[in-house]
Amino acid sequence: MGELVILHKQLGDTVLLEPVLRKIALVTGERVHLLCPPQWRPLIDLMPHTQFAIGKRRWMPDRLRALDSGGRTTRAAAFTFCREKVLLVPEPGWVTRTHRAIYSRIDAIAPGRRDMARWLWDAIGTDGGPKYEPPVLERPPEDWTREGLCPAEPFVLLHPVTTSSSKACQPEQWAALLRVAHDLGLRRILVSGGMEAWHYEHCARIASATKELGVTIEDVSGMTVLPEFLHLISRARLVMSVDGAASHLARALNVPSLTMHAVGSVPEDDNPRHIHLAAGAAQAAKALHELFTVTDAVPDTSIRTAVPASLREGITGGLRASVR
Repeated sequence: MGELVILHKQLGDTVLLEPVLRKIALVTGERVHLLCPPQWRPLIDLMPHTQFAIGKRRWMPDRLRALDSGGRTTRAAAFTFCREKVLLVPEPGWVTRTHRAIYSRIDAIAPGRRDMARWLWDAIGTDGGPKYEPPVLERPPEDWTREGLCPAEPFVLLHPVTTSSSKACQPEQWAALLRVAHDLGLRRILVSGGMEAWHYEHCARIASATKELGVTIEDVSGMTVLPEFLHLISRARLVMSVDGAASHLARALNVPSLTMHAVGSVPEDDNPRHIHLAAGAAQAAKALHELFTVTDAVPDTSIRTAVPASLREGITGGLRASVR
């Protein structure tokens, strides 16, 4: 019945799960079945090697891998009929009596300085298999949007919020960077966010600060469902965000991105299409100029070239062809 992977976490964490799901699929030769919050199903549709777990493959897999120790995942594992149930945790202190009663094996492996995607890849060892690649997603189809939402001309998408307000950056910093993007030729600017009260307030403050600099932005915060949000990110010429789902999605969809980190360490990324900076960094405007130069984020609008439907070949290309 194949492998069942269970993870009940936020959208960004589910994006970071893609490399190890791809690894398992390529080693086993069949699609992985993922049990996650059902609202993330559109994201799973962009992973050709994975499908949302239903039916016998949900309840009677050959192997179960639980990648978080939370209550929802623990309950799901308990009611799954499977001899081999493996739990992965970052440290032994997370393991409870309930975990020991449910799982046949528990692996406690410290992430160290690795991000979640690389930690999962290394922790779930296989005999041979592919080399690590960061998350990769298929391009969302055209019918994942609605009329009037996604601009036809090149645009910047700013997503300045996430689940934690501690990651937010000052509105004035975003306004200054949006002014730079505007001056570089990207005059259509959209700001998106969720439906929490502080999301609306923060986006409104950014719009006000940007207006004071002579730039008008369109606030679509709270106005998109997940398929529309995925489509919007994939069609942007540049995504600016805090550390969170929007940053991970832009990276996985190969869209140039600038990510500001208000808390924690700033990760290293050797891909010049994706820049990570500490919030308030003095070199942010210069980095944005360099990003435009390296990635050609502002195209010649007199020549509209079609964006290829497939962003990657190679590792994902072979599997993509086999499941279609």
